[in-house]
Amino acid sequence: MVLQLSSTRKKMFPSQIMKNSFSLLCFSFLLWLISYSFYYKHELLSDQNEVSLTEIYHTSTYKSTLSNTSSITSLNSLEELNKKFCGKPTCKFLFAYLLGEQETKANTHFRSFSQLAEKLNRIMILTNVGSSRIGTCNKFPFDFYYDTNLLQKEFPNVIFKSENDFIFWLKERDQIKMTLNNNVNKNIISPLSILHTSIQSHKEDTYYYNAETNFDKNKCISKFEPLMNLEDPNNSRVSYTKMFVKTTDLIRRRAKFSKLLTKVFTIDEEILLVNGRVAYPLFPEITPVIPYNDYILNEAQRLKDKLSSSYIGIHWRLESSIPELLPECVQGLIKTLNKVMKEEGIENIYLATDYPLSSRSQSSTFKNLSHYHHDAIKTLNETFKINTWVSLGGLEQLKENNQYDKELNGPGIQGILDKLVCINSNYFISGPKGCSRVSSFTKAIANERRDRIKNNDHSLLNTINRWEP
Repeated sequence: MVLQLSSTRKKMFPSQIMKNSFSLLCFSFLLWLISYSFYYKHELLSDQNEVSLTEIYHTSTYKSTLSNTSSITSLNSLEELNKKFCGKPTCKFLFAYLLGEQETKANTHFRSFSQLAEKLNRIMILTNVGSSRIGTCNKFPFDFYYDTNLLQKEFPNVIFKSENDFIFWLKERDQIKMTLNNNVNKNIISPLSILHTSIQSHKEDTYYYNAETNFDKNKCISKFEPLMNLEDPNNSRVSYTKMFVKTTDLIRRRAKFSKLLTKVFTIDEEILLVNGRVAYPLFPEITPVIPYNDYILNEAQRLKDKLSSSYIGIHWRLESSIPELLPECVQGLIKTLNKVMKEEGIENIYLATDYPLSSRSQSSTFKNLSHYHHDAIKTLNETFKINTWVSLGGLEQLKENNQYDKELNGPGIQGILDKLVCINSNYFISGPKGCSRVSSFTKAIANERRDRIKNNDHSLLNTINRWEP
């Protein structure tokens, strides 16, 4: 493994050190005078507004304590804000604002970055979700997909904050900065300190280096402006780096790599802003899947009940199948279904697929549909009664609200619902290579079913079977 670290620090001569030390002494004396004149007042404010960490730990909305700007008198104001928000005088965040995979893999990667936040003792931002992604471009809060209370139990040493919480902190910090700096006409509060980095999978060596300004800048970061403006040096002091990670380092040498990763990102910047595009987990300890929101779990149970609690689950991902093979593929599926239904006495079938059940495919990357795809699904529907999340009336409450139209007419929350219904199926089958894309979605279903069978869940008759074309 090769990890190249570059540095731009310059050596200083003794005369420069003396000059800088004198300037620092003068500045410290001035700051002491300002702080001393308001010392008694700040002690009262501190006692009056003290909030314990446990009181705000699971709070997603905060009330400003800065309505009276005259109370903002020194660096103590910023320290008090930070203590109330993150339990210590200085807040440090890890914000993985873009995870370049669909939900199943993004779920894994978010857990990896939560592990990194724990190692670095940083607050982990609960990035927005939507369209089967975890990324700040999406408009729904993290708990639209996930159970944040159970996530907190999995990571008891990590403080999690929503994007709205993060915006609150930015706003309060900005108000303190403007008031203090204007009052004394000095930069008492410095610009935000940010390291913007990209962590990407790579075929060659693992290495880390300084990057060009505004590389890979995601347009959605602009939604935090003017509170966090990466292009305004008066607002944010930003440095840019990139890390390329050799795939084999994440498979064979993950423990060694994770130590280097932690060492590299042990930094002083307030915000570690991460664009993550990695293929495998970053740490050797694989934590459980982030639990889903109760609403989705209840919907999965409701659909299971509609299927009389006995059904075959099929995951047929048509993307990357060979179109010309699909006539044979669907006949192989029909043959397998007839066999299982006869041997196991199961009458109901549930299909999870990326084939468009509404206006768009449930995979954002599946766009080239042909008559082979349409004919295969038509043949299947003409042979059996095929149930889907649409035909069973899944997520009806969301359908009643037009703010969820985009989410439900493409890849989104229904993918999670499909996954859960297939996990709960009595018998589960998926397509072979050539007929179906072998996906992480299918593997996640099989892994969960395997764990349940090991724990003596006798309602599951198999882990996964693949039909033959």
